[in-house]
Amino acid sequence: MKRLAYFLFLLAFPLLMGSAHPFFVSITELEYSSKTKELGIATKFFPDDLEEALRKFSGKKYDIVAGEKKSTGDAINSYFNKHVQLLINGKPRQINFLGYEIEKEVVWVYYNATKIAGVKSIEVISTLMYDYKAEQTNIIHIKMDEKRQSFKLNAPDQSAKLSR
Repeated sequence: MKRLAYFLFLLAFPLLMGSAHPFFVSITELEYSSKTKELGIATKFFPDDLEEALRKFSGKKYDIVAGEKKSTGDAINSYFNKHVQLLINGKPRQINFLGYEIEKEVVWVYYNATKIAGVKSIEVISTLMYDYKAEQTNIIHIKMDEKRQSFKLNAPDQSAKLSR
């Protein structure tokens, strides 16, 4: 039943993004490949929500769509460093900011971690947007080679973990 609810939510999400949104959600996808020994991370936000979270975080106003990309990227990276922690096999792992892009009416933020071998578990601890809206929901998808699991985190829930 839980999987059906996630599936229906993911189907409805793009349809609802065309108008003002009555809910606050981010989607984070983590994908690890033992062949390349790399973990890719992509997070999707509504731009106005991310702008407001950055304003609350830094005290400065950002325009993600039309603003200066370097300073906005630096602010996004600082925000992520405070609100996201990656644990590989229970140990903290640094993630590398790759950038962000606007796709239609959402913003994608990209990170990776390289040279990761012997992965038995991937855990992400995320408080993204919790300081912006108490009703924030973070959907987390973790894929480790062929194994995949999805998680729905509502504040104050912070942790999603996939183990082999």
